[in-house]
Amino acid sequence: MKQKLGTVVIALLAITTINGQENNLPKEIKVGTERIKARKEIKMPQIPGYTILKCDFHMHTIFSDGIVWPTLRVDEAWEEGLDAIAITDHIEGQPARPAIQKGNHNNSYNLAKERALESDILLIRAGEITRSMPPGHLNALFLTDVNALDKPNYVDAIEEANKQGAFVFWNHPGWGVDQIKWHAVHDTLYQKGWLHGIEVYNEFEWYPVALNWANEKNLTLISNTDTHDVIERLYDFRQTRHRPMTLVLARDRSEASLKEALFAHRTILYFYDTLIGSEANLTTFFNASIQVKPAHHTTTKRQFVHLSNLTDVAFKLRKTDASAPGYPETIHIPAGATIRLALPVEARHNVAYEVENLHITPTKNLQVSLF
Repeated sequence: MKQKLGTVVIALLAITTINGQENNLPKEIKVGTERIKARKEIKMPQIPGYTILKCDFHMHTIFSDGIVWPTLRVDEAWEEGLDAIAITDHIEGQPARPAIQKGNHNNSYNLAKERALESDILLIRAGEITRSMPPGHLNALFLTDVNALDKPNYVDAIEEANKQGAFVFWNHPGWGVDQIKWHAVHDTLYQKGWLHGIEVYNEFEWYPVALNWANEKNLTLISNTDTHDVIERLYDFRQTRHRPMTLVLARDRSEASLKEALFAHRTILYFYDTLIGSEANLTTFFNASIQVKPAHHTTTKRQFVHLSNLTDVAFKLRKTDASAPGYPETIHIPAGATIRLALPVEARHNVAYEVENLHITPTKNLQVSLF
């Protein structure tokens, strides 16, 4: 009897201690620490007369068939080092969710604008004209009113976008089709001057034929995520340092300069360690990225030089100059790194190399001269 009474007393004391909050557990229990909200800067070359804007012009929110609130798209862009974004919710038949307000296609822009200003992100008012092929899906950037594009006839919608001074590009031409084809309607839009660019890279796919069309017709090259999900769930950042993006060579960090640069075709596609662009744009980018320093040591047979990569883009080079014996056959310059090279003591200038991860066409890489 005495033993049982003691057990009851201990139990009562335990209850009293818990009820009196005399315990060792903190009010808030966390595993580890809260994730720091910080921006991951992406280092780009300094090009005289230009600033390189890192952009994603194709993404969705809960106001069409995405799963996130518009402000999250701004937060993601800021943390991942972007400078400009366009939220391009589908115009036709959206939003699909019954709880979301219908009838105003400017909602996503309006809700995200203040967050963009706070984050110093250029937010472009935009929308996606979403039709079956042809013409397929087209994004219109720099709109003044997305609602005005909500028209039964897609030609009227594209014409309205152009009346608003929009930059219009064809999205993912290879998505959902058995054959990628330039249709008669695309030629009509192109001849009217209503089609200004084309997505060569979208989410995880790239379209070589679209790159050929862009080069043939002088269309602006575009690369986007087309994200509907949370970016961190779409891309494994343990495997890649950044999301796909369009690098825009703008005269300054403003919406007006961004728009001018897109119409002037000053873009470079950047996905994984791959860059795609015109020969002129890629040459400008590469020359501003690589610094070859004078020889710091010379022997009777060799001179030793440092070659520095000033950017977060790795470069892979292969020598194409058969008349330059003694120079490295391949050169790999990691992002933000300096490598040491041993060169012939009787230096040659303008040794030809091919940059294997810088593409002008599906079969042609950028040719550069070093040393």
